[in-house]
Amino acid sequence: MTTDLCDPNLSLLSKMGIDQTSFRPEDTVRNALLCRLSLEQCLVTSPLSYYRASQSELGLLRLVSGSLVFTSLPGEVHLSLSGNCLFLFNCAFPHRIKIQNGAEYRVLYFGGQSLPYFTERLFSGTPFRLLPFSAERASELHFLFEEREADPLFCHICLSSLLAGTILEEKPPEKNIPPYLRALKSELETHYYQKYTLEELEQKYRKNKYRICRDFKDCFQTPPLQYLHRMRIQAAKDLLIETDMKVHEISYEVGYENVNHFIAHFKKFAGTTPTAYRCRF
Repeated sequence: MTTDLCDPNLSLLSKMGIDQTSFRPEDTVRNALLCRLSLEQCLVTSPLSYYRASQSELGLLRLVSGSLVFTSLPGEVHLSLSGNCLFLFNCAFPHRIKIQNGAEYRVLYFGGQSLPYFTERLFSGTPFRLLPFSAERASELHFLFEEREADPLFCHICLSSLLAGTILEEKPPEKNIPPYLRALKSELETHYYQKYTLEELEQKYRKNKYRICRDFKDCFQTPPLQYLHRMRIQAAKDLLIETDMKVHEISYEVGYENVNHFIAHFKKFAGTTPTAYRCRF
C-alpha cells in the first residue's frame, strides 16, 4: 500500500529512504548568484507518495534508476519518468512525487537573485521541462548533486549555463516556421485520431514528402509521423487516467486500428504499458 505524506518532515522522509542536506549560502552569494539551497538524496524501495508545498525556488531532478510520477498542482499536470533522465520544475507550484516500485533519484533546490528572469522565460505555460540527458551532461552536473559544499561561483556558472542553454535551445520563433508546417502541426494535434501517410501529406500540402519530413524535423525536432504518435500517446494517457475505458477502446479512440501497435508505441514513448501506466494513478 502506498504511503502518502503531506508536507512531510525530515524525520518521516528519512524513514522512507530520503535524506536532505541544507546549504546556507551567505547573503552576498544569494543576492548576486544562483546558488544551491537544499538537496534530497532518495533511495526508495517501497511505494511512497509525498507532497511539497510551493516555494520560491527552482528544482532540478535527476532520476538514476527506477520510475516515478511527478505531478504539478493544482492543475494535476503529470509527468512519468523512468530510467536515466533530468528535468527542471518550478517550485512556485506545489508538487507531488509518487513512487510505485522503487526509485533512486536526487532533487536539487536552488535560488538566487536572477531566478525570476529565468523562471519567466522557462516556465511560461508549463510547470516543468524535461532536459536532454547524456553521460556528458550527467558528468558536468555531478557535483551539484553532492552533499559537500562547492565553490559558489562554480555552482552559479553551472546553473546559469544550464538555464540559459535551455532557453537558447528553444525551437525557432513561430514567425520563421513556414505556414504549411504550422497548418500540418495543428492538424496532427487536433485530428491525431485520423489515419495519415506521407503520400497523403505530400498530396494535401503539395510538397515533396521528403521535404515535409526534413522541414518538420528542423522546426519541431521530430518527423511528422513520430509527432503524430506522440499526440496519440498523450491523448491515450489522459484517457487512461480520466476514464474507465478499456485499453483496446482507447487504442481505437486515439487512432490505432491494431491494439498491439498501440501498446508497442505506448511503451516506446511512455516507457511502460498502458495498463501499468494506469496503475500508477
